[in-house]
Amino acid sequence: MKIRYKIDKSSFRSPSRGLGGRLLLIALILTLVLDAQNVVIDGEIRPRTEYQDGFKTPILATNDPGFFTSQRTRLGFTFTSGLLTTQITVQDARVFGQYTSTDATASTGIYEAWADMVLFTGAALKFGRQAINYDDKRLFSSPVWSITGTTHDLAVLKYIINDYQAHIGLAYNSKSETATEVFYVPGTKYRSMAFLWLSSPVINDFTLTGMVVDEGLQDTLGLGVVANYKKTKMVQTITYGGNLKYESTEFPLSGLVTAYFQGGENVAGKTMTGKMAALKLNYQFTNSIIASLGTDYLSGDANGTSDGKVSNFKKLYGADHTFNGYMDYWNTPLNTGLLDYYGSVTAKIGKDLSLECGYHVFNTEYAGKNKKNIAYNKNIGSELDFLITYKLNSWTTIQGGYCKYFSNNNTFIAKDIATSATTIPEIRSPQWAYVMFTVKIPPSLPPNPLKGE
Repeated sequence: MKIRYKIDKSSFRSPSRGLGGRLLLIALILTLVLDAQNVVIDGEIRPRTEYQDGFKTPILATNDPGFFTSQRTRLGFTFTSGLLTTQITVQDARVFGQYTSTDATASTGIYEAWADMVLFTGAALKFGRQAINYDDKRLFSSPVWSITGTTHDLAVLKYIINDYQAHIGLAYNSKSETATEVFYVPGTKYRSMAFLWLSSPVINDFTLTGMVVDEGLQDTLGLGVVANYKKTKMVQTITYGGNLKYESTEFPLSGLVTAYFQGGENVAGKTMTGKMAALKLNYQFTNSIIASLGTDYLSGDANGTSDGKVSNFKKLYGADHTFNGYMDYWNTPLNTGLLDYYGSVTAKIGKDLSLECGYHVFNTEYAGKNKKNIAYNKNIGSELDFLITYKLNSWTTIQGGYCKYFSNNNTFIAKDIATSATTIPEIRSPQWAYVMFTVKIPPSLPPNPLKGE
């Protein structure tokens, strides 16, 4: 393997290029001294141009739509030697024009840095900064669509025997090196986390998985102001449930049933009683046409927290863009819950072109009121999604999409746009479009960001 590179001495002087330049130089030197057969270098360049005319929420007619291009760039180095595998991925994520050509602000950082070592037959330990994905990616996902992705700093003990698998994950976060306890920003991420994931085949092409996640969240009430955080005080939120999957190479129907429940407390000391359930069925009419029907349910709260309980389901760290419509209107469900009924058809035309069309109908579990105390009913609109993916060549894929949200007065009220129950301001008709290029090095077909993350 020949690697050509040029050392830019300014990488060691410029604050904006120091991190990325030094990491790249170190990685290139390592590839020279290590056996080339054990080193894999890969990369991704992915610019995406978006037209947002009411993406995530409707916008007033007095505003113009947003138009921008973002880009995610990754460079990865994987080293494998016997019982050890290591991965380092450098990532740069930015919007075109976000930084001027003379800006000293760096946007390059470490996306992944982990080691995976075999302990004994069937058991391995993976530790460091890593992306984690499980099952249908409801609880944990490394989002392909996201410009930055999601990673966790943790250790995962993995055990597999035949087709039975078990994973145990442990994490503990701190703001910085410190000799005494300090306040950890609440509400944004867990302070500590432990999870157990189990997977086992059952009869006739069925697979059953189960997962329990224990999040330790920084208490926000018990210790008062930040200055009082001299001792660690956390509450525990428990999420548990699993998936039952059916898939057979001899039958065109496949399906997935998902259910999760929550217990413990939130950061405000309220008892968690949320739940979610999902059902998705896929039918393959031909090798080129697949139809899907499904529904998602995320529980809501009929009477707020006056009873000391939080009944709406708290989403964890799963894929947002994959579920509940590509316009991301209800990524953060309303306190009154969410019901999503949807259907889609995917068609492959030739070996390089595929089309997808999907439709969602959204409702809440309960009628509710927004922040201005204006009431809304359960019907909160619907959405039409269309996307086209074309494999230009062995290393480049082009994907485009157009989505339209059919809003109503309940949508505007639930989104806190309405100023009164009878007065709705003039709103632009919500729509969104994008074009995305994905260049993979070495050449490979990237996963579909909108079909699964």
